[in-house]
Amino acid sequence: MLSLKQIRMLEILDQKVKQCEKCLLFRNGKAIPSWHENSKYCIIGEAPGISEVRNQTPFNSAAGDILKNNLGKLGFKRSEFLIINSVQCRPNVKPSNDQLFYCSDWVRKYIKVVNPSKILCLGNYAKSFFTDTTTGVLGERGEWRHYSFEQPSIVEYPVLFTVHPVFCVYNDQGEEFLYNDLKLFKETKFQQRENASDWLFTEEEFMI
Repeated sequence: MLSLKQIRMLEILDQKVKQCEKCLLFRNGKAIPSWHENSKYCIIGEAPGISEVRNQTPFNSAAGDILKNNLGKLGFKRSEFLIINSVQCRPNVKPSNDQLFYCSDWVRKYIKVVNPSKILCLGNYAKSFFTDTTTGVLGERGEWRHYSFEQPSIVEYPVLFTVHPVFCVYNDQGEEFLYNDLKLFKETKFQQRENASDWLFTEEEFMI
């Protein structure tokens, strides 16, 4: 369960995202990252669509239903996840490199606060947050990797790449890929880390 300090920092971040005008995409509307006091994992998606902007919540759409159904089959609850997109505002077509860069700081800060034990990246754009490339998720899905935000490393996050739920709509193997990777996500255990609330960040860092 998240500490009171973590919850306070997440509430600050929510307000900062709502006010963010780093790029002109804010005019298209945005979806605020979804989290709960029981969040212990993280899902990174691509970008909000019309439905997500309308509800200001990521994965509140047909793709969200596919994700929810497959998570449910494995006994996961949405409340167990910090759910955040690679970009928080609705892009005109696909997120540009600049837009991904502007939003990467928000993604990093949310992850740093929640300190998830595992991270699931859905699709090429989520993968790019860690790999700096928006291609090739099919060639890299289903294998664990470890990434850190700081050098030297303070903490490494186990990250699993898989297909975005939208891929399941257009590809017959999509849902099989997604389910199998979610199953791997559930079954793989990593050593428990310390809680983030007192050593991975300061309140001042998130007031800026």
